[in-house]
Amino acid sequence: MLASTAGCRHRVAPYRKRFGPSFQERAQEAIRCYGAHAYLACCTMCGAAAEAILLATAIAKADEPTVLRQYNASGGRRRIENIILGKARQDLREECVGYLTLLKYWRDQAAHGRASGIKDNEAYTSLALLLRFAIFVNDNWAELTTK
Repeated sequence: MLASTAGCRHRVAPYRKRFGPSFQERAQEAIRCYGAHAYLACCTMCGAAAEAILLATAIAKADEPTVLRQYNASGGRRRIENIILGKARQDLREECVGYLTLLKYWRDQAAHGRASGIKDNEAYTSLALLLRFAIFVNDNWAELTTK
């Protein structure tokens, strides 16, 4: 799936238009971190890029000021997920949650002050999940953003 970081860059690039420059910046940073063997940073940036996808999707579904206000409040990520997935089909919701669970876990592990033990395998998997999440949201865009 991801033969190289260069291959990953080319696979992520088409989603910039849909998910915006915040996604592109974080996804590219994750790829650069992986290439530099900065696996902890790679996982952190994959989680940040996934959140950028969530925000772009929620903003397409609801008004931006409301989305940003909820995102910046306590439990913001969960609130944004509820905007997108609250009325989604069960199978769609479950698949989306599946992608987000590991990305959130590694990002949260990486972002806190204790040793994480994140290595090449976790970072590689995180990049693959980010790409699959981008594809999943893109393929289900109409349903996920229906108001």
